[in-house]
Amino acid sequence: MEQALKQEIISDKSQLLNYFHSGFKSKTDFKVGMELEKLAVNYFDCKAVPYSKGIEKFLKRYDRDYLRENGNVLGIKEDFGMISLEPGSQCEISTFPIKSLHDLNNSIFLYNIKSSYIAEELDFCWLGYGIQPASTYESIELIPKKRYAYMTDYLPDKGELALIMMRETAGIQVALDYESEEDAINKLRTSLALSPIVTAMFANSPIREKKDTGYKSFRALSWLNTDEVRCGLVSKKLFDPDYEYTFEDHVEVLLDLPMIFIQKDNKYINMKDRTFRDYLNHGYEGHRASMDDWFLHTNLFFPDVRLNNYIEIRNCDSQREDLILAPAALWKGILYNQDAMQSAFDLVKELNYENLMELRSLVPKYALDTQIDALKVSDAAKELVNIAYKSLKQMNIQDENGYDESIYLESLFDLVNQSKTPADLILQRWYSDWNKNTAELVEYSKI
Repeated sequence: MEQALKQEIISDKSQLLNYFHSGFKSKTDFKVGMELEKLAVNYFDCKAVPYSKGIEKFLKRYDRDYLRENGNVLGIKEDFGMISLEPGSQCEISTFPIKSLHDLNNSIFLYNIKSSYIAEELDFCWLGYGIQPASTYESIELIPKKRYAYMTDYLPDKGELALIMMRETAGIQVALDYESEEDAINKLRTSLALSPIVTAMFANSPIREKKDTGYKSFRALSWLNTDEVRCGLVSKKLFDPDYEYTFEDHVEVLLDLPMIFIQKDNKYINMKDRTFRDYLNHGYEGHRASMDDWFLHTNLFFPDVRLNNYIEIRNCDSQREDLILAPAALWKGILYNQDAMQSAFDLVKELNYENLMELRSLVPKYALDTQIDALKVSDAAKELVNIAYKSLKQMNIQDENGYDESIYLESLFDLVNQSKTPADLILQRWYSDWNKNTAELVEYSKI
């Protein structure tokens, strides 16, 4: 049935809308999924581990079903999700949706233990850090996946830091459910409006190329300079208080988005910046637009928060062990409680689209020290964590030891109440105990 849907030719816009409607779930069935990306570095020089000289061996150490392309092992099916590779061999675990953050934490913990053990055997380690600390994209091998070769050709013309984003960076993403169109749009708007503040509190990529970059999240900076049309805050209409944004508006945004490629019969076809609307109306090289083409197209849309048949929040640097679950806990606490979501949105409701774009541009450098008009990001971050903390306390989902899910916010709570980010802790050590030694950063960031 799913395969038939993907191959279905698109004849009416209702088919595109139905995809979003298919995500409706009862609140009692709401779950949380997570994607955790990690960076592989060699112990002896702190440089990125190439696919052909370490990462492929790492994957083959798993006794699991392999995901292949042209015979190359590029991923694994795990009991609790999928392990896959990003363009520069960043390793990503995508968990299946789970109701309890405690169960999610157990899955991530088991994955980190096993993956760290295998890496140790191969003389490298995994980092919970937002960007490669020593290697730059010029020296990082692109994995043998055809779509990434196309993106390598396409994106540099759109943004000067696109290849840094592709090959050097690592992040954490959170997936959440919605119950209706109104709920989906509210969650999309709220999470997008709050995303610069959340980016700030999780800033964790100040050191790149063994130097202080002057940015607390160089990863976030790279996304700002990847593709202005494809990344960002989705649509100005979302933040117009006099406009009621709908799924149909969202489809219109995606129809007007330039395409990169389509895949037919295991071959990639360059779409040369045609919009999906043009492809839908006129076809291309004898092909007609299918739902499979649409899913691929929407997957190549990279806003800070992406609307699928769930909400995908994409704006955090990767983190050390004590903060890995914090993004999921924060967003669950805010978005799975209507009062909490309203209180959180109230923090930024006076900011218009232009204000939010400015805030987004300032956060990579200043993180919690950012201020725009009356909004101090450090104060807003404290309020957000408090809102989420109280919400999770109210949900009271306990583990076997009686701890509720607010436990995953404790390290973040301590940080924001000191007006500090992970990057601030790194920079403090960088100029004192570590004496600008990248090996110390690697040891500190191991997960």
